[in-house]
Order: sequence, then structure tokens, then C-alpha cells
Amino acid sequence: MKVMRYIAYFAAILFIIFGIAILAGYFIKESIPEQFRIMAGIVLILYGAFRFVTTFFKKNQNNV
Repeated sequence: MKVMRYIAYFAAILFIIFGIAILAGYFIKESIPEQFRIMAGIVLILYGAFRFVTTFFKKNQNNV
């Protein structure tokens, strides 16, 4: 189970990094509207934060 927790943390951090990269313009270029790029980046960052928080609290819940 410890390995799965590390994979969940890694996935959360990866989503946050991809969201920041999309906001910075590394993956989605000029052919896509800027509003879509901003929205997609923010959604990925929020999803990564959600995964991180849920994994963290799930770990604390299992220890109680």
C-alpha cells in the first residue's frame, strides 16, 4: 500500500506540473484560444491539488 501512496503523490505533482506548463504555454500553442489554455491549466492544477489533499487525508485516516 505504501507504493500506491507514492504513486498517488507522484501523479498529483505531475498534474500540477502539467497545469503550470500549459499555463506557461509549453504544450498548447497559438492555434488554441488563450481562454481554453488558461482554463485547462487551472483545471489540471486544481485536480492535482485535489488528488494530493485526498491522498494525504486518506493516509491520516488509515493511521487513526
